[in-house]
Parts: sequence; structure tokens; C-alpha cells
Amino acid sequence: MKKFVLFLFLLAIVFAGSFTVAQNLNKKYVEPVQLTQPFAFKPIPFPLKNLPFTFVIVGVNNGASVAKTLDSVFSQNYENYRLIYIDDASDDGSFELVRDLIFDSGHLGRVTLVQNEKRLGKLANICRALQTCEDPEIVVVLEGEDWLAHEWVLQKLNSYYADSDLWMTYGQYRDFPTYQLGICHEAKENRARYEPFGASHLKTFYAALFKKIRESDFISGGEFLQGSADLAYMIPMLELANGHCQFISETLYIHNRQTNICEDRELQMRSEKFIRSLDPYPPLTALQVNLCGESS
Repeated sequence: MKKFVLFLFLLAIVFAGSFTVAQNLNKKYVEPVQLTQPFAFKPIPFPLKNLPFTFVIVGVNNGASVAKTLDSVFSQNYENYRLIYIDDASDDGSFELVRDLIFDSGHLGRVTLVQNEKRLGKLANICRALQTCEDPEIVVVLEGEDWLAHEWVLQKLNSYYADSDLWMTYGQYRDFPTYQLGICHEAKENRARYEPFGASHLKTFYAALFKKIRESDFISGGEFLQGSADLAYMIPMLELANGHCQFISETLYIHNRQTNICEDRELQMRSEKFIRSLDPYPPLTALQVNLCGESS
């Protein structure tokens, strides 16, 4: 009887093994998922250098919310940064408020404050600001009504840019006052011109990279595009920096939904159509930056 039970047990093992082998043989090979980037950049703890960061803010009638914007910049636990603030012909007293806040902040030496007599638009002002930036400066674009999520944002960015192969980042934000997570997502750099745009706040990049964009790609009908400014410069840089970009999923930016600032939808669509109609840029093989402001 014991021998018979042992025989049944061994027979069951053989049957189960045969069934498993047959299942494995019938399985189809599944192609491994390919990452959109050749590798993911990781923040480097305790970076050796505090790299230079430059905030660029274009403000238009931002009202009292600009106080929180500036406070989020000046409260950063980081020393090597400066701010370019361009008031684009505000008529609600915003410029005077910004001027007073800057003078009272104790950070006057960090700030370049510009007041436009005539409204130029976001893209023209960003291009104007970048003309004053040296190639090694890492530009951080901040809207005049929004603010940074916390005082460690520059520390976090510096830990990413400690890897010299990283040329630009974009990230995730939360809406205020709901604190709902934003819609940013990892972009396919070589398809950025043809797919839904999700490479937004917080946007950072080397000034040297921005300068690789042809100024003619910012101009339609003889003047700077008045809509879709983010797409106008982010899409070309994603193409140029293919493999040298990083999506930072951590929330570094708060997007203020309580302001009344809104972009003309028809104007935005016309600008986006023009941007997407342009030829894509070939990826750069290298991006050299140095203190002389020269790049290659």
C-alpha cells in the first residue's frame, strides 16, 4: 500500500512538471519595454558645486499674489542664484508692489528688475532675458502668479544638474487651492512636436541650450508669437537635448488657479499650429558651456 501511494505521488510530480514545461513552451516572447530615455538621471547627494541658477519671471497684472511668488524665491536655502523680473506693462499697480517687495527683501543685489512701457508678450520677454544670461546659468522659469513648492527646490535641482550630461528638466506641479496633481508627464523627446504637450512646470534648462534655438522659429508675421510660449521653446529644446532631459515627478511648483490671467484660446491654437508645423531639430551631440559665455 505504501509503495502504491509513493507511486501516485511521483506520478503527480512528473505530470505537474510536464504541464509547467508545456505552458512555458506555449508562451510567446514579449519584447521588453524600451525607456524613452537611454537612462534616467538621479539626484546626486552632496554635490561638490553649487551651480548658478537664474529665475526668469514675466509678470503681468499679478496683483498681491506676486508677494508669495517672490517670497518663494528669496526663501530658497541656496546662495548661488539671481532673479530677472520683467514687468510686462502692468496697469494694476503690480510693478510698484514688486519694486517695493524687492527693495524690502534684502536681496536687491540678486535682482534685475525691468519695466516695459509696452506689452511685448511672454515669449519676447523670455528671449530678452536669456540674452543677458551666460551659457552656464541654469534658467528656472516661474510664472508671475505662481510659486515654488518649498525652500529646497534649488537644492534639489542642483543635485540633478550635478550630472553634467543633464541639460534640461521639467516636472510636476499642483494646482492651488485644490492641490490637485498636475498633468505633466515624461515626454518622448524625438516626438515632442507631434504629441500632446506635457513638459511643463517646473521648467529648467541651461541658457546655452536655449540659445541653440533659431530666433526665426519664435516669429510669425514679423513679430514674436503671442501664444503658447512654453511650447515655442520647450519643444525645440526637448529635440535638441534628446537623451539629456529629465522629468522630475516630485512636486516642485504650485500653479495658482485663482488668478484671472488667461490666454486667448484662438491665439494660442494659431501659435501652436505654427510651432508644430516647423521642422524638428536634430539632437545635439554635445553641449559645452564655460564662464566666457561661449558654447558649442
